[in-house]
Amino acid sequence: MKKLLFAVLALMVFPVAAQQFEEGVHYEVIAEQGTDEPEIKEFFSFFCGACYRFEPIAQAMAEKYPNAFEKSHVSFINYKGQGMMMNQAWALAQQLDKEKEISAAIFQRNFAQGNMIGSEEDFAAIFATNGVAKDDFKKMINSFAVRGMANKMDREASNYGVNSTPTFIVNGKYKLIPQGFSESQNFADDFIAAAGYLLEK
Repeated sequence: MKKLLFAVLALMVFPVAAQQFEEGVHYEVIAEQGTDEPEIKEFFSFFCGACYRFEPIAQAMAEKYPNAFEKSHVSFINYKGQGMMMNQAWALAQQLDKEKEISAAIFQRNFAQGNMIGSEEDFAAIFATNGVAKDDFKKMINSFAVRGMANKMDREASNYGVNSTPTFIVNGKYKLIPQGFSESQNFADDFIAAAGYLLEK
């Protein structure tokens, strides 16, 4: 009886799920050395339908690990030549602390409304509805700081070998494999738990 009780308590302290995340199935190792600080980085694109569908999971992950989670836009999905402009728009949203509002507005327009952003004027209109005057937007979107952040996101994606979206990199060392969770009974919870497991690994 005591052994059974101990086993139950052990399971409560050390969840079985954490032991079930397997290298090569749920994640792969992409670097020998990890980042100095814990981080979960989602590489995504506002032109990516899979990213739109993944957004509730990304938001839940951000809420669970607020000090570690970061979204990084990539420009290689280049709808109407606006890939880098979308990088800059996301960088500007970060600078203005308007990530949630701008993200929701862009995904809503591109996928819920089916009206893909295809010009700088479209971007200006999105920011205008979120409190940024068009003249101010045009000054800031091409600023040195914004362009620097936009280029940095692409460099990081290249350094990690990101070639599809969404891609989740944990601590600069592990890449989550969404297909590895195909038989999960609760994909979102297990995927988020795996990120947390790798965060502490």
